Amino acid sequence: MDIMIRPKPHYMFQAYMLIFMVLNSQIGVGIFGFQRYIYRESGHDAWVSVLVAALFCHGSAWLIVSVLRRYESTDLYGIHRDVFGKWIGGFLSVLLMIHFSSITITIIRTYIEAVQSWIFPSFPTWLMVLMMLSLALYGGAGGIRVIVGMSLISFVIIFLIASLYYYPLRYAQWTRLLPLLEASPSQILAGAKHMGFTMTGFEVIYFLYPFVRDKPKTMRNIQISIAISSVLLILVMVISIVYFSENQLLKGTWSSINMQKIVKYPFIERLEFVTLALWMITLIPTIMLITWITSNGLNRLFGFRQYRMRYVISGFIFICSILFVNRGQIDKLNDYISESAVIFSFAYPLFIYVAIFIKSSLDKNRVSSKEEV
Repeated sequence: MDIMIRPKPHYMFQAYMLIFMVLNSQIGVGIFGFQRYIYRESGHDAWVSVLVAALFCHGSAWLIVSVLRRYESTDLYGIHRDVFGKWIGGFLSVLLMIHFSSITITIIRTYIEAVQSWIFPSFPTWLMVLMMLSLALYGGAGGIRVIVGMSLISFVIIFLIASLYYYPLRYAQWTRLLPLLEASPSQILAGAKHMGFTMTGFEVIYFLYPFVRDKPKTMRNIQISIAISSVLLILVMVISIVYFSENQLLKGTWSSINMQKIVKYPFIERLEFVTLALWMITLIPTIMLITWITSNGLNRLFGFRQYRMRYVISGFIFICSILFVNRGQIDKLNDYISESAVIFSFAYPLFIYVAIFIKSSLDKNRVSSKEEV
C-alpha cells in the first residue's frame, strides 16, 4: 500500500468546505435527546459539560491536523502503515473501519426509532434501513465531491431547523440555570464524557485531508466548524434547561423534538413531523461519507474495488441494523458507541501524535548514528 494519496485535481475541494462537512458529521441523531444524559450527571450545569466537551474537541482537532501536516498528503490508513508497519497498522485500520460502521448503524437505528416513536409506529424497520442505505449508495456513487455538495445542503437545513428553537424561549425560566457551577468538576467531566457520540465526527478530517486543495487553511476551517457546532449544542442545552422542568429533562427521551411541538403555523399543525422527516436529508451525507471512508480503507489495505465494497459494507450495516428491535437495545448501542467515540476521537489522536513524535525522534537518532560512523 502506498502511504501517500495523490488524488486527481477534479476530486479535490477548497478548505472552507470542511466547515460544512465536519459540522454535518458532528450534528446528527445525537442532538435528538442528548440533554437527558448530560443533565443526569451535572444537573443545571449541563451546559458547562457541553462547553468542556467542546474544548476537548478543539484540542483533539489540533492534534489531528498537526499529525497530518507532518505528511505531504495521506490519511490515517497511511499513517498507520508508516508508524506501526503492515500488520499492526492494518489491524488498527480494520478496528477503525469497524468503529465507523458501528457509528453508521447507530445513526440509522436511532433515527428510525425516532420516526417510529413520533410518526409511523408500525413502519417496518428493514424498509426504512433499505431506503436510507439506497439513498446513500446512490449519492455516494458520485464520489467525494457529491458528498461535499450534499453536506452544504445539509448545513442549510440544520440551521433552518435550529432557528425554530427560538420559540421555547418564550416560556423560559432562567432561574433554572442558578446557582451557576454548582456541579463538582467530576460531575461536569462525567457529563462531558456523555457528549462523546453527539460531538464526535470531526475525526473524518483524517480521511478528507488529502483531498483539500489549500491544505494550510485546514486547521482554521476545522476549528471554525467545531466552534459553530459547539455553540449550537450549548444553545440547545441551555434552552432545554430553562424550558423543561428537572423531571421532564430526566425522563424525556427526545427533548429536542419535544420542544418543536409548540411551534405552530396556520398552514401546519405538527411541525416536528416535518423537521423529523427533513432531518433524514442531514443524515444521508454522513452515511455516504462514512461508507466512503470504510470502502476506501478496504481498497487501500486489501486492493478491493471501492465501488463493490460500498455494497458489501451497506449489506453488513443493513443486517446489523435490523437486529436491534427495541429501545433498550438501541440505548445500549448508543452507550457503547459513546464510549468508543471518546476513545477514537479524543484518546486515539493523542496516542497517534505521541507515536509519531517517538518515531521521528528514533529516525533522527538513527540518521545521526549513521553520520557519525
